[in-house]
Amino acid sequence: MKMIRIVSSPYLQMLLTKLRDRKTNFIEFREIVKEIGAFMAYEIVNNLDYKEVKVETPLGVATGKKLVDEVVLVIVLRAALPLVNGMMEVFKDAYLGVISARRIENNDHSGLDFNIEISYLKLPNINNKVVIVADPMLATGSTMRAILLKIKEIGKPKKIILATIISAKPGIERVHTEHPDIDIYTLAVDEKLNEHGYIVPGLGDAGDRAFGTI
Repeated sequence: MKMIRIVSSPYLQMLLTKLRDRKTNFIEFREIVKEIGAFMAYEIVNNLDYKEVKVETPLGVATGKKLVDEVVLVIVLRAALPLVNGMMEVFKDAYLGVISARRIENNDHSGLDFNIEISYLKLPNINNKVVIVADPMLATGSTMRAILLKIKEIGKPKKIILATIISAKPGIERVHTEHPDIDIYTLAVDEKLNEHGYIVPGLGDAGDRAFGTI
């Protein structure tokens, strides 16, 4: 079942406004992305499966909750580093995976279909775990489709979740066409892409803005 969840709390939308502002410097940009990561993780954890457990307090026994599943956070280098840093404040015992994927920027693509190079991939055991792939921008969907295909080739997660900050409608549709089982969390859905496949109005290149390379 296709699912897109827009995390629309006023505070997060204020943070998103700061990210979109071209005057926001890279230090502040990076800190805001990290903060968004923590709030995004809180939103995701609310929709995972729990089991009832009992713990001993100093005065008796209390009933509480514990996550049923183990979690794997997958960092899409490099833009997702601050986003995952924030998510780790919630998923403190999560396993970590790393993937380096990039568009091959040339004229050999048709429409939104870019060739993707995956140059590095290191994942823990993902079988029967909840895998959360973090990437701030879901634009054309070309990179994410390649990443999801690779993850499914490696193992069989119980669930895959995509955590983004801004997603474009074309990217969402393309991901869900091939991977209808993926849940997508995002702060905003922007309508269109420019001729280079970047989200408009978006916020620019999230990696460049986070690391001061523009």
